[in-house]
Amino acid sequence: MGEQQNYEWGLLKPLIPAVLVVPILSLAGVHPLNLGFVAILAPLMMFPVVLLVGQVWNGNEIWVHRLKEGGILALAALSISLSAGLWMILHFLGIGDKKVHGEPLTWLNFDVLTHDGIQWNVDTGFTNISFGIWLDPISAMLLFVATFLCFLICWFAIGYMTTDDINSNRNHRFFAEFILFCMGMFGMVLADSFLWLFIFWEIMGLCSYLLIGFYYWKESAAAAAKKAFMTTRVGDVFLMVGLLMLYNIYGSLDFAVVFDTPMTGVGDAPVTASELQPALLLLFIGCVGKSAQFPLHVWLPDAMEGPTPVSALIHAATMVNAGLYLVARMIPFVDIEYYGVAGMEELGIIVAWIGGITAFMAASIAFVQNDIKKVLAYSTMSQLAYIFLGLGSALFLISTGHRYEGLFVFGGALFHLFNHAMAKGMLFMASGSVIHEVHHAHHDLHHHGHGEEDHHEDHFDPQDMRNMGGLASKMPVTSVAMMLGSMSIIGIPLVGGFWSKEAIIAETWLGALKYEPLMYGPAILAVLTAGMTGFYMSRMWMMTFAGPPKHEASKHVHETTQWIKTPLVTLSVITAFSGALLASFHIGEFLSSKDYSLGFDDLDIVRALQITFLPEKQALMVVGYITILLSTFVGPIIAMKVHGGKLEQGQEANAAVSWLVELSSVFKPMDVDGMANSSLSESLHNRLYFDDIYEWAISKTLTPAAKFSAWFDARVIDGIIKLIERSSISGSHWIRTYTTGSTRDYILMVAVGALSVFFLIVGVSI
Repeated sequence: MGEQQNYEWGLLKPLIPAVLVVPILSLAGVHPLNLGFVAILAPLMMFPVVLLVGQVWNGNEIWVHRLKEGGILALAALSISLSAGLWMILHFLGIGDKKVHGEPLTWLNFDVLTHDGIQWNVDTGFTNISFGIWLDPISAMLLFVATFLCFLICWFAIGYMTTDDINSNRNHRFFAEFILFCMGMFGMVLADSFLWLFIFWEIMGLCSYLLIGFYYWKESAAAAAKKAFMTTRVGDVFLMVGLLMLYNIYGSLDFAVVFDTPMTGVGDAPVTASELQPALLLLFIGCVGKSAQFPLHVWLPDAMEGPTPVSALIHAATMVNAGLYLVARMIPFVDIEYYGVAGMEELGIIVAWIGGITAFMAASIAFVQNDIKKVLAYSTMSQLAYIFLGLGSALFLISTGHRYEGLFVFGGALFHLFNHAMAKGMLFMASGSVIHEVHHAHHDLHHHGHGEEDHHEDHFDPQDMRNMGGLASKMPVTSVAMMLGSMSIIGIPLVGGFWSKEAIIAETWLGALKYEPLMYGPAILAVLTAGMTGFYMSRMWMMTFAGPPKHEASKHVHETTQWIKTPLVTLSVITAFSGALLASFHIGEFLSSKDYSLGFDDLDIVRALQITFLPEKQALMVVGYITILLSTFVGPIIAMKVHGGKLEQGQEANAAVSWLVELSSVFKPMDVDGMANSSLSESLHNRLYFDDIYEWAISKTLTPAAKFSAWFDARVIDGIIKLIERSSISGSHWIRTYTTGSTRDYILMVAVGALSVFFLIVGVSI
């Protein structure tokens, strides 16, 4: 075992020169902000290398065992991006500015249409197509999340993907598409204009199609990839139209121009809510599609058909956070105290309602899921909805002049994005660890002929929690990681997501109680969802790790490779302590305020505890403690009563989780067979029939339109083309009759033609 671990650690030697790239560039005088280009270019340049070399060297001993079919090269590229990102962030924190715009790279010289406030003009020799780095607290936080998690997920993927025979000789394609996806996220976060944001946004969309459909020979995976691509494209169309409207208003899509004075557009013309709000609503629809919010949420659960590292990448580090990032960028448009546009409060209310509805709906469906990855998928939808709720509340409060409260919940929402990303990345990798080991245990049983009663099932599903149980004694690292991740998502006091979720719920209730009754709906849904989250996340852990094994394969599970365990340990520490630590540094204020700097002198755990547990308004304190009661006690206890239990005789868990297993067996079991067979349960199993509704709507509208289009193309368009073809052929045959090859005939025809032209001219002149 020790020799194997030493061998695995030895594979990381190519990372040493990669890690030195950024320090060498810095010593060479490269400005820290320009390292953003390095963070983007490293995976972009490695993409064709991994793809092409893997195609040529496929099966080569060095390529397979030393370079892990391109995984080590991908990890090296992402280590460059991570070190560049960290260098940039440290520089940004050191200078104390809240916004830094790097020197853009400019190229492409061509003519372009511009608007001067009166008319459209053509500018010749236009050279303002450029890409620059934009760094502020929002992009700095997301840059760290993206680079750090992409690195860890790639590390995890090396252990996950290269140990399954099903992936052999195709992992080079996986790692190439993986780092291209990461590049898209890095570029989107650092882009200094909405135009480049959109370009990188679409790169991620393309890569999501490729990665979700990685097992393309499976019909379900191919269908899921197409579903994800087409659903997100619906949102992207609206996003593109919204950007065109935004360009029409401001004459530019550069952040430096648009965010300077949002209340004035082209030619210093005043911008009104009636023209800006529709543009932002269209942008928001694009965010809804990308972040899988109601009603464009249907693609995300099916995206679980991709490999588990892809699920972790999409749900934690990249794609779904893109929509949240874009909504966060809308704040300057509504900040009426800093040149924002008045009358935009409806935008915030709409965003908040979409968040509240999605949070409650996704949590409800998660109740009945037995696939461990789908539980996490619906959890992602629900937690992202919390962030949308917080951002919507911020948009509403800031647009109505309550800037302090708005910035507070805005910072809380972005803080929750960070906490959720770390916890959910770990949870997906932990679920992947479970799936990986259960699958291998079942395969070994089948191969060696053990467990004659169980192992010969035709359709054993290693992702089904009904095939698990008792894994706390078999997978100590994974069980602890999933416990801490679940506690963070639930919002257990003092752990991870608790510090940010409470801020979102409290300020949403503040908006409802003091300023706008329409906010009561999302506020109530948020509290109910908190209790529901406590149930379904506890249910997932209990079904997987507590009680006796539910299948013979679960008795033979064990943890092996460091490639899987190392990221889990790293994120476990971050999830357990980063929430309280960053709250003590007032990370919320840093992410939202223009005059707050993050530093070690600002550490104040007492103030963080006071804000969280003893808010100034008594009503908010009541709401907070009700939320804690539902999420920390009511939901988990019900889950323990239904799915808890002691481990199998003779099995023990480590001390970190043994208390939870023992606690789960204290409560009297609850019989839920009646509820499980109810019509409500059936509707939740069928995802509240949204997929059926969409399929019916498509069959009644888009399908007939597609059939008509096919008929029109075949009969009319092709008919016209074929008519021209036939006419051309007939004409050519007619012309051939006059093509004799005789010089006398050609001279005669020329003469006749010349005489005809002469007489025509004479006739016209007369």
